[in-house]
Amino acid sequence: MQVINDTIGFIKTLSFVDIVFFFAVLTLMLLIITLIYFIKENKEEDIDISSFDNQNKKDNNHEIMDLKEITAALENAEPSTVNLNKYEEEQEEKAIISYEELLKHKNDFALNYSEEENIDDELTIKKVDLDNLINREVQIKPEFKVTVLSYEKEEAFLEALKALQQKLN
Repeated sequence: MQVINDTIGFIKTLSFVDIVFFFAVLTLMLLIITLIYFIKENKEEDIDISSFDNQNKKDNNHEIMDLKEITAALENAEPSTVNLNKYEEEQEEKAIISYEELLKHKNDFALNYSEEENIDDELTIKKVDLDNLINREVQIKPEFKVTVLSYEKEEAFLEALKALQQKLN
């Protein structure tokens, strides 16, 4: 009974920080013991797994043989005919099957324009002819015009932007 009274008296003399520190150390020791236990258990499982490696290799070889048999059966099988409906047949006929055919047909289509209008030598407006959309004779070659503003125009534009910003503020 004296030991319990001495322990209670000792705990009463400890401050809150001392008690928290004591339980933190106790918790840390429990975590370290648990960690050591898990490490030992994993090492034992590794030993057990290595004994099964030979069996896994045999299973893999069996699976490879099954795959070879399936592949051979597929190669020897006769192709079955697929019944297509009218829409699917039409799509099959129109489909571009190979890359070579795609390259062959890449320049076959272009748009017909009924009117062209130039605005400020920088902008061209073209009206598409909806009656005759496809023009196979004309090849479209993209043209890129790069317009560079002169230094004076750029400075004037910058000044106009600054003036606008001052008016807005």
